[in-house]
Amino acid sequence: LNRGALAETARLLEPILERSPWLAQRVAAARPFADLHDLAARIETEIGALSGEDRLRLLRAHPELAPTAPTQMTQASQDEQARLSLGQPPTALRAELAALNQRYRDRHGFPFIIALHAAADLETVLVRFRESLERDTAAETTRALGEVVSVARARLARHARDVAQSVPAGDA
Repeated sequence: LNRGALAETARLLEPILERSPWLAQRVAAARPFADLHDLAARIETEIGALSGEDRLRLLRAHPELAPTAPTQMTQASQDEQARLSLGQPPTALRAELAALNQRYRDRHGFPFIIALHAAADLETVLVRFRESLERDTAAETTRALGEVVSVARARLARHARDVAQSVPAGDA
């Protein structure tokens, strides 16, 4: 990440930052990173410094829960939603989520975002989803950006584990 060309570093960061190559570019430009914790902190700093327009751009890049075309989500989002069976939910749940997704988007202007890795179960997600419909948009934007940071941190940690597992023991 620190030694590659800027474009290559940004490309490596894109899977961490949901459909936001422009943000990956900004984060990559902040190199060097001391370690993954430093990189995660830089991502959080960059997200926190976004203008109102860019905050919406980032939030709108995320998928809804249980979208009608789940294969159009990034692989990371597909995997995260699949953990709670949101890729192919039962018909009644799909209808409930579609209604919640529409109400949320109408109220706040971006999709409901939750760090699914931190949600114990689907009921927890649904409770938080319903609660979010009661918040004002400013509070909900702040909450959603925090969820984006949590997702990015979890994806970084998962990527680091995957890389560590792929390196032969003698090469580490």
